[in-house]
Amino acid sequence: MAYTKAGARATAKYKAKHPEAAKAYQARSYARRYINKFADNEGLDELEELIKARRKELNKQ
Repeated sequence: MAYTKAGARATAKYKAKHPEAAKAYQARSYARRYINKFADNEGLDELEELIKARRKELNKQ
């Protein structure tokens, strides 16, 4: 994928202005990559339990 200097500047500006959103995007990307390329059944089971616990936590709020 071609990446221009203007695109690089725009990305850097966005990341500086929205650091939490950029961190969340990167974490979500890493999670998807792990699930799609590296996870085995044991790893997926662990993630399912973590997701269930997180959903319960969010629903209480």
